[in-house]
Amino acid sequence: GELTSKCCTQNRHKTVVGQMKYLLVSLISALSARDASAAFIASSVSGKSNVGTGPTVKYEYDMEVPSSASKKCALVNIVMDESGSMTTEQNFLKDTAIPDIVKELYTTTYGYSDVFVCSNGFGGYIGTDYYDYRYIGCTKGNANGSLADNSITTWNVKGHWEDGYYAMSKSMENVPQVIDSVNLNTECSELHKVIILVTDEDSDSENWATTPTMMKQEIATLGYVLNIVVDSTINGDHNNVGIRLNNLAGDRNTIFKANGSGGFTTIDKNEPFEDFVAHEGLGVYTLEHYYPLIAGTGGAAYNVNSLRAGFPNNNLLTLSFADAFVKTKVQEIVDNCSGNTCGGGGRSEIGGDPHITTWKNEHYEYHGQCDLVMMNDDEFADGLGLDIHIRTKVVRHWSYIQSVAIRIGNDVIEIEGSAEREDPEAHYWYNYEYQGEAEDLGGFKLIFKNQVTYKRQYIVDLGSKYPGKQIVIQLFKEFLRIKFDGSEQAFGNTVGLMGDFRTGKTLARDGVTELNDYTTLGEEWQVLPADGSLFHVASYPTFPEKCLEPEDPKGERRRRLEESTISYEQAEAACSGLSDPLDIKDCVYDVVATQDLDMVGAF
Repeated sequence: GELTSKCCTQNRHKTVVGQMKYLLVSLISALSARDASAAFIASSVSGKSNVGTGPTVKYEYDMEVPSSASKKCALVNIVMDESGSMTTEQNFLKDTAIPDIVKELYTTTYGYSDVFVCSNGFGGYIGTDYYDYRYIGCTKGNANGSLADNSITTWNVKGHWEDGYYAMSKSMENVPQVIDSVNLNTECSELHKVIILVTDEDSDSENWATTPTMMKQEIATLGYVLNIVVDSTINGDHNNVGIRLNNLAGDRNTIFKANGSGGFTTIDKNEPFEDFVAHEGLGVYTLEHYYPLIAGTGGAAYNVNSLRAGFPNNNLLTLSFADAFVKTKVQEIVDNCSGNTCGGGGRSEIGGDPHITTWKNEHYEYHGQCDLVMMNDDEFADGLGLDIHIRTKVVRHWSYIQSVAIRIGNDVIEIEGSAEREDPEAHYWYNYEYQGEAEDLGGFKLIFKNQVTYKRQYIVDLGSKYPGKQIVIQLFKEFLRIKFDGSEQAFGNTVGLMGDFRTGKTLARDGVTELNDYTTLGEEWQVLPADGSLFHVASYPTFPEKCLEPEDPKGERRRRLEESTISYEQAEAACSGLSDPLDIKDCVYDVVATQDLDMVGAF
């Protein structure tokens, strides 16, 4: 019944004949996989070891990095389909992709101390668990591109039940804490991680409760950038070897196209990927299962059919595939300073009352009223420079972000909300002109979205320089939230309220003193004359006047909350749909503080 539902109700790309063909193959695969798994379980019960269950001591993703850690490390985590059709792809990874990626990361250009490679298989019959997954091993790469242990790339080519979601989860779980005598938790001050899924089918998952959203969240939480080599032909042309979906909607895309001489060029295609990407083989649900996982993350998809078309008769196409794959993977690794060892995965935000999330995913609040330096980097985008200032406003015992001003190069955009629910106007100033014609900010595309009159979105698309990265300003009535989807390359040198990108520390202007009193931190980053004036008009207080503090922010809050018409229980119910516990906490407070259940919309 699950197979029938999966085949005939979800798929919109195949004919009825194709659907039935897929159903038959899937049914045979399922029965064969079940029999193979049963045989494996029986052999385990009879006393044979369960090969490939994973390392005994595993890497701890949430462990604090000690100050003694000094190595810059990279981890390439391979998740390889071991079914019978995967010989070409396995050889490509083993002989070309892995050696070239490892060798490039060790060059002085990138300067990694240690590069590690982990290998996992799924869809085969040997040494696997019930879901046909097996942990093969992890090893250290050498400067010449070779591996300390070549056996980890000895994959099988027999099997056909491919549960890609389960395999990715297990592959991230099964990273050893120590690889070739190097302790990743205590010796790597930075660990940049990518996970590469290689398969020619969709995810034959038995766990139908695992959604793309859940899988994507797991990958992001553990600090990986995902890349997929899958059955997805791009615009009907095998010369289009890969594609990056630069936003969550998947309608702003960059295609990697073979140039006919062994290299590649990039082409922008700004329309929904579903309109021009399609499977050729049995990857019937590839677009539904795997493409959403890379949208807006900086990861990319590569067409397994392009690789097969190039090997062995079209060497130039194979070289182009390799060139695009290796270069983009190296850059993604470099950009992805993520997880507990490198800030918070390139994401931070500020919004609400105001709730500030640092690059290390730590939350704090500052309630003063004044102009504040949210972010500054004079060398951003090869010297264009970046400044982001926010203007906060106190309302008795709480405060909110009233407006934000962003400068890139010589352009400035200032944005503010409106307390009027039916206000039809977009309140912004472009280069100090109200509603001035604004198409880009310092050469980066500006996108305006108007969901309803009281809920707007402004996006600074950084993709032309930093693929997949952006600054998003969300407006809900008069409340602003500013979100950053970035990377070390984009925001690694920024200073301000968001903290240090690499360590997450909230530092003073001297770049050394760590400030854990957040009132002191806020006062430290009040806009000074030397920071320049980005807003079209000045607002009280302006330095040397100090930031205004709310009335008795702790005692008054407690009293006001006790007298609230909207209870905590009502606020918790309204905010229960959020997934992040800290977002729920912030949402509950904001709903009660403003006495407005609609405040959930700000999250």
